[in-house]
Amino acid sequence: MKGTTALLTAALSLLGAAMAAGTTQGTAITNTATLTYKDALNQNRTASSNIVTVTVRQVYVTTVTPDAAEGSIPAGRQLSTYVGGTRQYPYTLTNGGNGPDSFTLSFTQSGADDFNPGLKVYRDLDGDGTFSDEVTAPISLAADASVNLMVRATVPSGPQVGNTGIFALVATSTGDTSVTDTNNYAQLTVSADGLLGVTNTVSPGGTAVPGATLTYTVTGTVASGNPVGAVSNVVTVDGAARSGVLITDTLTNLNFTALSSVTATNGTATALYSTDAGSTWSATNPGSGVNAVAILVEGSGSFLLAGNTVQLVYTAQVPATALAGSTVGGSASARFDGNGDAATNELPETTTPVAVSTTVATVTGGAVGPSAFPQAGATGTYTLGGVTIARSGDTQTTQTDIVAGTRVTFRQTLRNTGNASNDFTLAVSGAPSGWTCTVNTIDGSGTLGTLTNPVTVAPLTDYTFAVSCAVPFSAAGSTNVALTVTATPAGGSADTTTSTVATITAAGLPQLGNGDGSDATAPTSTNVTAGGDPGGNALFRLELLNGGPVDEAFTLSGPAGTVFYLDLDGDGVIDPGEPPVTTTAALTPGQSVNLIAAVPVAAGSATGTSPAVFTATSTLDATRTSSVTDTLRVNAVASGTFTADSSLSTIAGGTVTHAHTLTNTGNGAADYAAGPLPTTGGFAYAFSTSPSGPFTSTLGGTLAAGASTPVYVRVTAPTLASGATDSQTKTVPVTLTMQDAPQPAVTLSVQDTTGVQSVVGTVNKSALRCADATCAVTSAITDGKVSPGDIVQYTLQVVNSGTSTLYGALLSDTRPTSTTFVKLTGGTSILFSTDSGATWTAAPPTALSGGNDFLAGLDTNGDSVINDLDTLAPGAGFTVTFVVRIN
Repeated sequence: MKGTTALLTAALSLLGAAMAAGTTQGTAITNTATLTYKDALNQNRTASSNIVTVTVRQVYVTTVTPDAAEGSIPAGRQLSTYVGGTRQYPYTLTNGGNGPDSFTLSFTQSGADDFNPGLKVYRDLDGDGTFSDEVTAPISLAADASVNLMVRATVPSGPQVGNTGIFALVATSTGDTSVTDTNNYAQLTVSADGLLGVTNTVSPGGTAVPGATLTYTVTGTVASGNPVGAVSNVVTVDGAARSGVLITDTLTNLNFTALSSVTATNGTATALYSTDAGSTWSATNPGSGVNAVAILVEGSGSFLLAGNTVQLVYTAQVPATALAGSTVGGSASARFDGNGDAATNELPETTTPVAVSTTVATVTGGAVGPSAFPQAGATGTYTLGGVTIARSGDTQTTQTDIVAGTRVTFRQTLRNTGNASNDFTLAVSGAPSGWTCTVNTIDGSGTLGTLTNPVTVAPLTDYTFAVSCAVPFSAAGSTNVALTVTATPAGGSADTTTSTVATITAAGLPQLGNGDGSDATAPTSTNVTAGGDPGGNALFRLELLNGGPVDEAFTLSGPAGTVFYLDLDGDGVIDPGEPPVTTTAALTPGQSVNLIAAVPVAAGSATGTSPAVFTATSTLDATRTSSVTDTLRVNAVASGTFTADSSLSTIAGGTVTHAHTLTNTGNGAADYAAGPLPTTGGFAYAFSTSPSGPFTSTLGGTLAAGASTPVYVRVTAPTLASGATDSQTKTVPVTLTMQDAPQPAVTLSVQDTTGVQSVVGTVNKSALRCADATCAVTSAITDGKVSPGDIVQYTLQVVNSGTSTLYGALLSDTRPTSTTFVKLTGGTSILFSTDSGATWTAAPPTALSGGNDFLAGLDTNGDSVINDLDTLAPGAGFTVTFVVRIN
C-alpha cells in the first residue's frame, strides 16, 4: 500500500523522485538581499539586508510492501500449515519521509475468516539473512531507508483443515501517528501435513550449584495425522551428506560430559557431536569442546508414524566459575519432511527451538588483606603518597616515618569469593583518640574518593580501596599504631586484616613576612612602610609560607578593618578577580601565597606613621602562628572633576566648540595639563580657556585647592573624503598633579561627540507563506518552519534612511538553494534585469538565468534604464516581492 503522509501541500506532487518527500528536514534556507548606490560625492556604497531563514519541517511517510487488499490476496501470500505450525511472510518497511522517523508495528485480524493466527514480526539486524530478532519496540529509520521484516504466523489449536486466517501487518509513524500503512494482507490455511513435536527436559530440576551434573532428555514425538519422513541431505557428517530426520540440541554455558543414549521407534539412530555450535558434525565424540549434540534417524519414505518417538539423552556439568543467577541449558529443534517432498521448505518442518534452562544457585564469601593480597600470603613492598609500606602475611606496616599533621594511607584489597555480586561493608577501627580514619575509594594514581557503604563487588573479582588516617600534630613520637580493617559481606562472615603505622615525627612551622611577589625568595621580617590616602587604604605586600608537612590553611589578622587579598600575579596590586580572604586556602607543604593587606586610613587623617602588626594562625592547630610588624603612613591626595560630556554636530569641514569645567577637589594646589589629541578619522582637536581662543594643541596651568577653570575643546569635522567617518566620540583627558609630596596625580576625562550628516541606504527582507502560487492569500511563518512544496514570498523594502539623496540604487537578490523560482513582482516604475544590468524590462521576469539572481531598481527619470540618473530622496524607497517554492 502506498504510504500516507502529513503536512504536505498539493504542490509536493511536482517534486522529482530524488527524495521521497523533498528537501531534508532541518535544512535551513537562507536569503539575503544587497543594495548598491552612490552618494552625493559619487562614492559607491553597499548595504545588506537582514538574513531571512526558514527551516524545512519534517514530513512523515510510511510504506509497507508488498501491498495486498483484504479481498484480493495474491497466491504468493496464501500459505498453509498444520495446527501448531508456523509460516513466514516477508515484508519491507520504508521511511518515505524527509527525515529520520521510527515506526510501531501491529496487526489487523480480518473479520471475514475462520480463525486468528498467532502473529509475531522479526527483523534481520545483522544482515545475515536470518530473521531471529523479534520486533518489540519501534524501528528507527533514516529518510528513504528500508528494513526487511518477516511475519511468523502460527495456527492455534482449534481450527480445522481448510480453515483460513487473514491478517495484515500495520506500520504507524511515531512522528505522526495519523500516518499508517494497513493494506498489506496475507492468508494462512490449515493443512494436514505431518508434525514432529519436540520436548526438552532437565534433571534434576530447580537451581544448581557450580560443578553440578545435569541430565538432558530431548524427545521428538510424531503427532496424530500424516507420518514424518527423511529430509534429503539434512546434515553433513564427517564430510559426507546424510538424509533423515535430525534433532539437534545446542548447549549454553555447559561443559558436555557424555551422550547417554540415542533411540528411535523406527529407522536407524546415530549420535552426532559438534564443537562449533552445529556448523560441522561428527559421529565420533572428540572428547572435549562439545557444545552441540544431535540424533540423526535414517529411514525410507515416511517411516516415523503417529506416536513414534526419537530421543537423545546426555549429561553436562555446570562450570565451576558459573555466576549466581546465570542460566545454563540447551535449545533443541528438529528438521523433518511432513508433506512427502523430502525437503524442509515449509517452516513447520523446521521446529521452533525448544529451550530448557537452569538457574545457578548463589555462593557467598569474601576476603580482605594488604594491597593485592586479599587472601593473605602477602609479600614485598609498595609506595603510596611517598610512603613505603611492607606486606607480610595478612598485615602491612609503614617503613617511612610519618610526619605529625599529615595523612597516612594504606591500599587494601577485597575479593568477592562468592559467585554472585554482593554488598560488602568496609570499616576501620583501633585508631587512637584524635586520629581521624576513614575508608575511601582509590584510583591507580593514588587519588582518594568518598566511599559509600556498602560497596557492590562482582563475583570472583577484586575491589581495591584505601584506609586513610589524618595524624594529629599531637601524635608526634607515637609508634606502632595498629589499625584493624574489616570487610563484611551481606549474608556472610566478616574478614579482617591489620595495617600498622610504625613511627610518627614532629612537623615544621609557618612563616609570615614581607614579600616581593616571588616564591623564589622567602618572606622577611624587615620593617616595611606603606602609605595610604585619607579615606583609602594602605597596601602591604605580604608572603605566607607553609613550613609544615601537610596542606594547611591560615586565618589572617591585622590592624582594625584590615582586609586581606590574594595577590594572584604577585604584582602588589589588587587586580579585578583577586578576592578578599580572611582564611587562606590550604597551602601545600613548602608552598607560599602572596597577599596584600589593605589597612584602612580614616578620612581626614593627618599624615604620620603607626605600627601595623599582621598575624597568620593555622586552622589545624591554633598554636601554629607567625607575625610580622610593619609601618603605616598617611598620604596626601589628588582629586578633581572635569565636566560635562558634550554632543554637538556640524556640517562636513565645519567646527564646533565643546565647553567643560575643570575643578581641583584635592587637598592642595595642583598643576593641570591637557593635549595634544591625535587627529583621527579627519577630526582635529585644539584647546583654550576662552571660548574665543586662542586655541592651541595643548593646555596647562595651576589650580588652588577648590579652584576651577573653563576648558574649551574646538573640533574641526572632516570633509567626508574617502575613508572618513561620519561622526566621532573622543575621550578628552586632563591630568591634575599635586604640588606637594608625594605628588600624586589624577587623570580626568570627558566624552566629546561630534557628528556629521550621513548618507544611509537600507534594505529590509521579510517572508510570508502563500496559499498558492498567486500569493493572493498569505500567512505568517510564525514558527520559522516550512514544508516541501510550500510557496514562500519574500518582500524586499528599499528605503533611503539618510539625510542625503541616493543615486542609481540597485537591489540584487539570488534564488535560495533548495527552492524553485515562481515569480517576481514590483510596483510602478520598477525595472528588472536578469543579465547583470545589460538589459532592463518593466515586466517581471518569468525565469531566472545564470546564477539564478536578479537586479531591480526604481526608474525615477523614465528612461527605462537604471543608472546614476535615477535618484532616491531621503525617506523614499520601493518594494519588490520574490516568490519561490520549497523543493
